[in-house]
Amino acid sequence: MLSGIYTSASAMIIAAQRVNNIANNIANVNTVGFKSEGINQKSWSEFNGYTNENLPIPPDTKLAANFINETVNSVVHMDKDYINFTQGSLEKTGNNLDFAIEGKGFFAVLTPNGIQYTRDGQFGINNQGILVQKATNYPVLGENYFKNGKFIKVNNQTSFSQTGAVMDNGVQTDTIAIRDFNNYANLRKVGDNCFVPVNNMRPQLTASFTLKEGYLEQSNVNIVKEMVELIQNQRSYDSYQKVISTFANQLIPNTIQISSVT
Repeated sequence: MLSGIYTSASAMIIAAQRVNNIANNIANVNTVGFKSEGINQKSWSEFNGYTNENLPIPPDTKLAANFINETVNSVVHMDKDYINFTQGSLEKTGNNLDFAIEGKGFFAVLTPNGIQYTRDGQFGINNQGILVQKATNYPVLGENYFKNGKFIKVNNQTSFSQTGAVMDNGVQTDTIAIRDFNNYANLRKVGDNCFVPVNNMRPQLTASFTLKEGYLEQSNVNIVKEMVELIQNQRSYDSYQKVISTFANQLIPNTIQISSVT
């Protein structure tokens, strides 16, 4: 009976966390370049990496079989959040400081915490004439920054190519820095619609993109899918809650009966 309560409680925790994730996805359905999130789950033995060969007890025994028995040890665990990096739709805005990356890669911006990476290409110009991310005022980095520390300067004569070249009166003055990563599983969200690499992963130069001026990449949240999953997880939460209540109603009289006998 207790194992049933544990299993139901763990399922409730996961359902609640999924509802939180879905709510966050829905809240960012109109956020430029936003990438939706989800949760993976694993069984108890999968989560701990246990198989018959690497148990902390002697293998090939009845005890070992019970140890990895998914019926006995059926408590589910949250594995880790995952980010869906599929490209969102590109929407034409006509604004010459709006940019969308068609293909692979991220814009690099300089934040108070160092260089971070984003798909949000809604840019503007600060009072120093420097190209910045509109929502945060973080400078958008060009290749010159990595050579001499200079930022991208923009004026009325500035134009941009599909490769990111910054042109001033027909002369190239810089290139918008686009960076990519070999394993997106090692990218973490850090706020302001930005990502940072972890586990010693380093950014790489890439040419697998087209920079589309006058476009913005929309959020990749599928609102219909999210609403369906929201309802499903809310129902799952309610169902597991009822299961726990049923177990509790059976357990309490038995407990009282045992205590009265003793």
